[in-house]
Amino acid sequence: NSRLCMSSAVAGYIQSFGADGPPCCYEDLELTDCAFLIGTNTAECHPIIFNRLEKYRKKNRKVKLIVVDPRRTPTAENADLHLAIRPGTDIDLLNGIAHLLMRWNQIDVGFIDDCTSNFPAYAEVIRHYSPDVVAHRCGISVADLETAARYWGQSQRVLSMWSMGINQSSEGTAKVRTIINLHLMTGQIGKPGSGPFSLTGQPNAMGGREAGGLSHLLPGYRLVKNPQHRAEVENFWGLKPGQISSEQGMTAWDMITGLENGTVGLLWIAATNPAVSMPDLERTKKALLRSPFTIY
Repeated sequence: NSRLCMSSAVAGYIQSFGADGPPCCYEDLELTDCAFLIGTNTAECHPIIFNRLEKYRKKNRKVKLIVVDPRRTPTAENADLHLAIRPGTDIDLLNGIAHLLMRWNQIDVGFIDDCTSNFPAYAEVIRHYSPDVVAHRCGISVADLETAARYWGQSQRVLSMWSMGINQSSEGTAKVRTIINLHLMTGQIGKPGSGPFSLTGQPNAMGGREAGGLSHLLPGYRLVKNPQHRAEVENFWGLKPGQISSEQGMTAWDMITGLENGTVGLLWIAATNPAVSMPDLERTKKALLRSPFTIY
């Protein structure tokens, strides 16, 4: 799950924050002023989350729900604002909202100065995403774009949520970072009811990463390549110094190329089906057939 399904969210969190622990929790659902759902049909795919959110909204009528989805899903039908953008224009939309927030001076300058880097370079990018350009690219009205930016800018606590509509994309990591950038420029992070919240597809996706269940990770978001992290885990586990290898293991795609060039001698697959879920499927299938020994 973390390697394929959620990999864009994982990579986006790591590139923005240095670690992939989402800075939100489920209690935030009942503390937010504005829920921003993009690339997720939460009502059907995460019904427990959606039902909690709707129950809270019924008691708190001022809480806004923005849904970004090309289709009119059951989630979109419940929204205060449904942005039916053209498929693939997510970054245009998000940068268009950022453009308006900056133009209206609805950014958190103190937070930007204290907690972020490279804001001038980001400001130069979003300068090119004027409302007319974005509305045209996304196939929505300027009024709806402005409404979305107003909801975000005027809310004290914005909680964004996304799922496979963002992650399962050729530029999924960039989309995730663009969502996070909106939170960073407005200081909508690190406080109850706000933050960028990736909705996972499987129950223990996060748990596997927290426990160090990937080839580049050690428990608690520690990295195999980091000498201090290795030393901490060696000490905790009662191992001799240097016993944990400094070399991280293969990525999912490295395994496929490893089958091609003969560096993988045994392939063990559990609870996933790479013949349907990996990218470049024809190449993947040919590589799987070359595996000297496969356990499934």
